[in-house]
Amino acid sequence: MKREGGVSDVPLLGLLAMLYFAQGLPSGLLGKALPPLLRAHGVSLSAIGFTALLALPWTLKFLWAPFLDRFWTRRQWLLTLNLATFGLMLLVAAHDFRHWVSQSFAGLMAVLFLMNLAAATQDIATDGLAVSRLAPHLRGLGNSVQVIGYKIGMIVGGGFLLWLVARFGWQLSYRALALLIVPVLLPVWFMRESPAAEGAAVQRADWQGWQGYVRLFAEFLSRPGIGWWMITVAMFKAGDALASRMIGPLLLDRGLLLADIGLLTGVVGAVAGLAGALFGGLFLLRLGHRNALLLFGGLQAVGLAGYLLVAGGVHDATALYAVVCAEQFADGLSTVALFTSMMDVCRAQSPGTDYTLQAALQVTVSGFAALASGLFAQAWGYSVVFTTGSALTLFALAPVLMYFRAGRRSAVFD
Repeated sequence: MKREGGVSDVPLLGLLAMLYFAQGLPSGLLGKALPPLLRAHGVSLSAIGFTALLALPWTLKFLWAPFLDRFWTRRQWLLTLNLATFGLMLLVAAHDFRHWVSQSFAGLMAVLFLMNLAAATQDIATDGLAVSRLAPHLRGLGNSVQVIGYKIGMIVGGGFLLWLVARFGWQLSYRALALLIVPVLLPVWFMRESPAAEGAAVQRADWQGWQGYVRLFAEFLSRPGIGWWMITVAMFKAGDALASRMIGPLLLDRGLLLADIGLLTGVVGAVAGLAGALFGGLFLLRLGHRNALLLFGGLQAVGLAGYLLVAGGVHDATALYAVVCAEQFADGLSTVALFTSMMDVCRAQSPGTDYTLQAALQVTVSGFAALASGLFAQAWGYSVVFTTGSALTLFALAPVLMYFRAGRRSAVFD
């Protein structure tokens, strides 16, 4: 099948998978590999929690999203930003990790911040490409591809990186990861779309200076029933963000080695997350938005509560694998349900801006939750962290119920 602008569905899905994979590499380092690496080098739990501030570009990216809808083509943005990520990854690999922590910790944080800035900005262009090119009936599958590509990137940039570092050291391992950006550049280089499909300037966003900039957001937020939906977006993954930030440090403090944590959470668990993302896209077609959000959100809460067994002292390998895989599978399900619903809210004339606004809200609340995780763990222990995370996830189901019970489904998912 061919879509507008000369991009067929199958190559488009493959391109999206590769782009989201590239975005997952920095996120895997920040969310999965960095906490246990820092903990292994003696960094406190509270300081590890504050590294969540490195994700600030994902929170603020809605501020510059309209400029990506207005200036350049998506191809130009994607090439530039992937090259920037490649260069920054090589810079991170320029020194041993111990040197970064002991001699230039602020420098490491600055480079990782810029890396997240590039990845977050690329996400605007990639989301806009997906929303504008995927037919409505393919968006569930498209979001499965998105989550799977992103999670594979997180596997490689997180758990697999820990495994590599344990065997080959930091510099060689991260240089190898940086080279994985190169194959992503090739399909972007050969990507061809018409000016209309690329959304050059005014056609993709009704832009009239700063008034048009403000109006893009105001019109989106004035839509009937959008309030309950935005509360759902804000809260749905907050509990997961609070709890998952401390999974690596918890396992390390329970005696697991970095290589074991990488295998358990970053490889085996992440494969379970990939399966959840795949099944999430398929189930969403049958369940619909409401039922999928409620069911998958409930499963996410149960999965997070499973870590109370680990916090309570369970060391059995079978139990550890079961807890990690169950939580990651539920995470894949719930993520696809939320992201597909967010995509269906977007307007045709400004898909990048609309999706980014929602994503920025979600990341902002989740970022504050992740920021608090280290403080919670330091003050009250791991059990409080995972109990609170599970409870917040259940609480987030309330706005879903309130929105759909109010009969406002058609106001957003039209």
